[in-house]
Amino acid sequence: IRGRLARAEEWLRQHPRDPQLLLTLGRLCVQSQLWGKAESYLEAALAIAPGWEAHVELAHLAERIERTDDANRHYRAAAELSRR
Repeated sequence: IRGRLARAEEWLRQHPRDPQLLLTLGRLCVQSQLWGKAESYLEAALAIAPGWEAHVELAHLAERIERTDDANRHYRAAAELSRR
């Protein structure tokens, strides 16, 4: 996973505002248990292109680190976006 993460971070230098790449980086960081880095990438993806996928990933991350209120907030946001 670390190799894929390093490669994706290199791509990010060329595509710093790619929400799908940021989402992927967030997921790779979750798999590597890099919680803070994962949150940063997922929040960056949301800032560029608000979408339900990033909210769900942030909700799952919040559950893993026992931030229930944040998890619930992201689940609600994902539900709102999926209804549109």
